[in-house]
Amino acid sequence: MHSFYLQEIADIQPGYHSKTGIKESPGAPYRLIQGKNFDKSHSLRENSLVAFSPERKPELYLVRRGDVLFQTRGTLHFAAYIEKDLENVLAGGVFYILRVKNENLLPQYLAWWLNQSKAQSYFQALASRGRISFISKSALSRLQVQIPPLSVQKKVVRMVTLAKREQFLLGRLSKLRSRLVNAACMKAVNSEE
Repeated sequence: MHSFYLQEIADIQPGYHSKTGIKESPGAPYRLIQGKNFDKSHSLRENSLVAFSPERKPELYLVRRGDVLFQTRGTLHFAAYIEKDLENVLAGGVFYILRVKNENLLPQYLAWWLNQSKAQSYFQALASRGRISFISKSALSRLQVQIPPLSVQKKVVRMVTLAKREQFLLGRLSKLRSRLVNAACMKAVNSEE
């Protein structure tokens, strides 16, 4: 297993900042990813993106399949892997766009690593020292990332994917069970009338 600084294995691009604030404009040509557009498992809820017209060149901030978004501000500093092609979607200013530049590193593995306790402890130490919840580009660049062989990375990604799928299915099952119980209760109540 090898250890690298993040800056050695990924390009780090800040997200889109607006000087005047983001003004929602239905029908506008671009959409913006913000922190609130992710669920608890860090999956993008694409249908919740805001449509807007950027003030300057959007090309620098376009998100594409394989990117890892890292949230720099807030109480949670999480990473999310972009698993599908997105058209005219920009990362907001609370994110850094990470693009893997090492063929021996899977971006899904990188996102997983950034969410692990070792990396999270590093981010918490930075935030608590400065009493702010912002991770600078230089601090993120200096994060050590342990990179095992590709075969191990693939196993990690497979296990994480299966665990997320299991969480999704358990959530659906819970909702269906709740509906069934409510329907049975209503039937019992209505049969007494």
